[in-house]
Amino acid sequence: MRSTRRAREQRPPWRAAVLAASLLAGGSAAAGTLLSDPLDTRAALSSGSHGFADPGARDCALPGGPLTLGEAVDLALCRNPATRGAWAAERQQAAALGIAEASRLPSVTATGSENWIRGPRLASTGVLLEPEQRAADAALELSLTLFDFGGRRARVASARALLDAASASASSVSQQVVLAAVEAYYGVVAAAGAFGAAKSAEAAAAHSLEVARGRREAGVATRADVLQAETAFDQAVLTRVQAAGTLKGAHGGLAVTLGAAADRNFELAADPVPVEVPVLSAKIGDLMAEAARQRPDLAAAEAAREAAEADVTVARATGRPTLRVGAARNFVQMPGSPNQNYNTLALSVTVPIFTGFDTTYRVRAAQATVAVREANAEQIRLQVSLDVWKAYAELDSASQQLKATSALLASARENEEVALGRYQAGVGTIVDVLTAQSAAAGARQQRIGAEQAWQVARAELALSIGRLTSAEPLATAGAAR
Repeated sequence: MRSTRRAREQRPPWRAAVLAASLLAGGSAAAGTLLSDPLDTRAALSSGSHGFADPGARDCALPGGPLTLGEAVDLALCRNPATRGAWAAERQQAAALGIAEASRLPSVTATGSENWIRGPRLASTGVLLEPEQRAADAALELSLTLFDFGGRRARVASARALLDAASASASSVSQQVVLAAVEAYYGVVAAAGAFGAAKSAEAAAAHSLEVARGRREAGVATRADVLQAETAFDQAVLTRVQAAGTLKGAHGGLAVTLGAAADRNFELAADPVPVEVPVLSAKIGDLMAEAARQRPDLAAAEAAREAAEADVTVARATGRPTLRVGAARNFVQMPGSPNQNYNTLALSVTVPIFTGFDTTYRVRAAQATVAVREANAEQIRLQVSLDVWKAYAELDSASQQLKATSALLASARENEEVALGRYQAGVGTIVDVLTAQSAAAGARQQRIGAEQAWQVARAELALSIGRLTSAEPLATAGAAR
């Protein structure tokens, strides 16, 4: 466009027009503040949240009182870096969808320039110039792509599918965090139970040692009885010390899972294992079908495949014509000549003739990506069925272990009391007492392990099905629906 000359004392009237156009454009800070999400990509974010809330908009303060399982899970979802990272990736992909959808809208640009000319004469003509002259021009232009053989539509479809994949991935990560919180929570409960059982075993061993020493002093027991009782007591002390260390480690693991420093100890308010556990009555085939419908990692894989299919159309469109329309508003003001104020309208067609086989290989790469993602989706589909199968079997086994350890613990406690009573009455041996105490301690540990396994197995079954969005599904995992 031609330059425009005018004297310095004349103020360029196009400055206000350029400033207004720049404020209307999306690049200014003011426009970015006022129109942070003009294409409403947040609606796509919320529609694909799968029951989870963005932790970036929540109050994630650490509570002061005892934690229930539900509160621990909610805290982990809010504070765990894994969930925050997954949600950030989802917001990033939502922005990518906005970029793709922005290509459907026209672009408006404003240009303007001013040039100062100094010197007494023009070199070419020798004509004397004024002390200083100014050259200026300005234009406001609009450009819009009308048709590109589906490339723009496919880019939007690909970005939307990738957003669906990111949303499903965030859901999958969140469910994994829920499982980690459940495991860490009941890890602390089990470690605390094991520590309590170790203290009880230590107290029982100390009592047996006291009885053995009393019988030794009364002349009705041998030194060997005392030594055996001392050995059992020392072993019980060692077991209690080891259990205390395990409990500290479990507290640290729970704190980190909940997004706190490892030295933060949480007091827990865990619900006891019910006397009668729910019967595992759901059919394995129904659970597999449910998992195929709602597992977020499978949904993410299928959405990624859909994005790859759209990318094939994008790749093909790069080798096809593009039709664009453009319009401009021009203003020219020259000293000594009439003002010029005119519009232009242009229709342009771009036809790729030869691109060095770039389009060919773009299409081949996109088709190969579709095959890769299809194979990945099939692999995840098979893994889903395996996860449900294993989780179902583990929960069934854990339920049976609860029943077995309940009977085992009752008989072991009674045997311990009988053996100690017989020894105190002089009709039993210290070996019988120590054997019974060891069996009782082992039964307590097995019971604690069975309770922990049952709690975690419920969470794993809910996770394998794809409905571990909170602690609530644990109450009905595997039960009849």
